[in-house]
Amino acid sequence: MGNVRRVGAVYLVAVAVAVAVFFVFNQLVDDSVDVAQVWSVLNVLMVIGLAAAFIFNFSRKMEAGKPDPQAGVTVRYLEVNVTFYVTAAVSILFLHNWFSLLANGQDSLDGNDQAWVIWAFVDTALPLVLAATGFGMWREADN
Repeated sequence: MGNVRRVGAVYLVAVAVAVAVFFVFNQLVDDSVDVAQVWSVLNVLMVIGLAAAFIFNFSRKMEAGKPDPQAGVTVRYLEVNVTFYVTAAVSILFLHNWFSLLANGQDSLDGNDQAWVIWAFVDTALPLVLAATGFGMWREADN
């Protein structure tokens, strides 16, 4: 199981880096690369990464259980819950925009400021969530 988690961790971190780098630099390569096509590929990689992160973070949340009322909230409990709920929130926003894009096509983004703001948030938060989850997977694979 440790090797599967390591492969998953590498995948999540790789997708996180790819999305972050392309999000920052896509305007610079707009003339030489079909940006929409690259985002189409990245979107599929992101949905796979979000599914893996959601499953991993959900299983960690279930293992952590409720905090002991006498001991208070532990760092582990806080880490597991924040990662899970942020993963869920980013997944909802990503799926909302992605399904809209699939249903209505690339032209639906023209003049749609709400969609662009959501994409900007997703493309900023998703790399952070996937990287944090990937590092967590790697640490747990070592244990």
